[in-house]
Amino acid sequence: MINDYAEASKDFNPIHINEEFAKKSIFKSRIAHGMLTLSLIMECLYKVYSEKILENTLFEARLKNPVYSEEKIKIYFEEKTKEKINIVCKKDNGDEAVSASLIFK
Repeated sequence: MINDYAEASKDFNPIHINEEFAKKSIFKSRIAHGMLTLSLIMECLYKVYSEKILENTLFEARLKNPVYSEEKIKIYFEEKTKEKINIVCKKDNGDEAVSASLIFK
């Protein structure tokens, strides 16, 4: 999936696609593009809220921890109010990869 995203986005940063390069980095392994993780969140939001998320909404996100190429993630939504949804993306080890919110205006 990471290589496919690199091709689609034309983001060929070696930290994402070159294992040898990544091993020498502070991450010690390839990591997913932050925008790839965010796009997976948006895909899930769209499945639940359909086209409503395309209408006058504000999406804010904070990338908290890298997602490594072999890791799986889970995405959780919490409807705080009719206007706001909190989103958390967690890795298998329980660490948050992304915290975000979607606000309907």
